[in-house]
Amino acid sequence: MLASLLLAAIASGAPAFPPAGSYSYAASYNGEAVGKWSVSVKSAQAGPEIDENSTASLMGMQLAAQAVLTLSADLSPMRYDGHYRTPNQSPNVSVSLTPASATVVGLMTSQAQQLSLGAGTRHFVVIEPGLLAGLFALPAQLASWKEPTVTWITPTSAQAQVLTTGSPASQPRPAGLSASDVLLSIASPIAVSIWYDPATLVPDQIAVPSQNAVLTRVR
Repeated sequence: MLASLLLAAIASGAPAFPPAGSYSYAASYNGEAVGKWSVSVKSAQAGPEIDENSTASLMGMQLAAQAVLTLSADLSPMRYDGHYRTPNQSPNVSVSLTPASATVVGLMTSQAQQLSLGAGTRHFVVIEPGLLAGLFALPAQLASWKEPTVTWITPTSAQAQVLTTGSPASQPRPAGLSASDVLLSIASPIAVSIWYDPATLVPDQIAVPSQNAVLTRVR
């Protein structure tokens, strides 16, 4: 089945992307289990769509999020909608994008913000810190574009920063991961390690060392 999907993608000229289906992840913070994240990949009219659901209990707070990330045929983000719940508020955020600009309605902004590509970059990615959808798509996006830098948009803060990949050579393989998994290392604006299956481009583990946070795929 997987081989057929990959051959069909190559034949059609479409970039490779994780197969349609549901993917579950367990979240830990400082080594303690804090919640569950999941994404569903489906085919939309323009390109892949990622639907995310997450729930967590962190420092006594109950948190939840739902998000939808819609990509174009070349895996560029077209639209992101997030609906978040915290003990004190239930904010909504959105990002609508063209190849060269983005309009963001974020938690920390009273009006829509217009953002442009960062210097030296040709693509946007939409990544909400603490959530999964944008990071789940990232290995496939960077593999397709073959670019070491892109513009990272954070929906809640309506900020655009340059994402730069780093060298994975010095990072040891976490225990329990497949020997075939490869590492995507993000150096800035925040260090993130994404171990993923090179055949399917599905992340098996995402770690943010500065936050002692890890998402591990549950099969």
